[in-house]
Amino acid sequence: DILTTAVNLNNYMTIDTSMTEQAGMKKVVNTYTSTGAVEELGMGEGNSTEIEVSFVPAEYEVKTYQGKFAFYDEQEMTDPMVVDTGLNHSADHMVNKWTEMAIAEFEKATLEQTGSAWSFDVVVDAIAKMNLEDESGLFLLISPADKAAFRKALKDDLSYSEGFVRTGYIGSVAGVPVVVTKAVQAGKGYLATKDAVTVFIKKDSETEYERDADTRKNSYWVRKVGVVALTDATKVVKFAIGG
Repeated sequence: DILTTAVNLNNYMTIDTSMTEQAGMKKVVNTYTSTGAVEELGMGEGNSTEIEVSFVPAEYEVKTYQGKFAFYDEQEMTDPMVVDTGLNHSADHMVNKWTEMAIAEFEKATLEQTGSAWSFDVVVDAIAKMNLEDESGLFLLISPADKAAFRKALKDDLSYSEGFVRTGYIGSVAGVPVVVTKAVQAGKGYLATKDAVTVFIKKDSETEYERDADTRKNSYWVRKVGVVALTDATKVVKFAIGG
C-alpha cells in the first residue's frame, strides 16, 4: 500500500500546461481585489470615484521532482517481479509527492469553518461562506478517519446518485459530492471547486533508462517538473472539526 490515496486528486484541481511553451522557472500567482462602483450621473456630471484593482503576488518556484530505481541483471533473473515492483513503486511515490503538495495548497485556504463535530449545518455554513450563485462545481474532501462519524451525523442528509461514480465517493450533502481520501488528515476537510488549486506543468512525467554493461546495473529515473499553487482562495473552505 504505497500510494497515499487511491483518489486521483487531479480530478479536483485545474491542470495548466501553458508553462511547457514558456521559458522560466518561476510562476507568479496574483490575488485580485477591486474597489469602487458604477454611479448614476446626470448631464454634465462626472464620476466621483474610480473603480480600482489591486493584487497581491505570490511567487512559486518551479522544481524538478525525481526518483531513481536501480537493479542488477542477476536480481531480475532471480525474480522478474523486482523490475515491475520497482517501477510501479517509483510511479506511486511520485504521485504521493504531488498529492502532498496539493493538500498543502488546500490548507492555505483563508476561509475556515469550525465545528465540534460534522453536521449538515456545518457543511451548509461552509457553502454559504463561498457566496456562490452556482454550486454545481463544489466537492468536499474528508478523511477516512471521519467517514463513520460523518455518515452517522448526516444520516438521511447524505444522498447518493448512481450517476456519480468516482473512487472514494460516499454520497452528496446539499448537492455537494463527498469524497473520502487518505490524503486528508482526521478532523480536517476541504470544500472547494477545481479553480482553487492549479497544477502548473513545466515538463510532464518522463522516464529515463541507463545501463552499465560492466556491472550489469540497470537504472531508471522518473521525473516531473512543475508547481502546485493555490490560485483562488475564494473557492476553498478548510474545515477544523473537533479538537
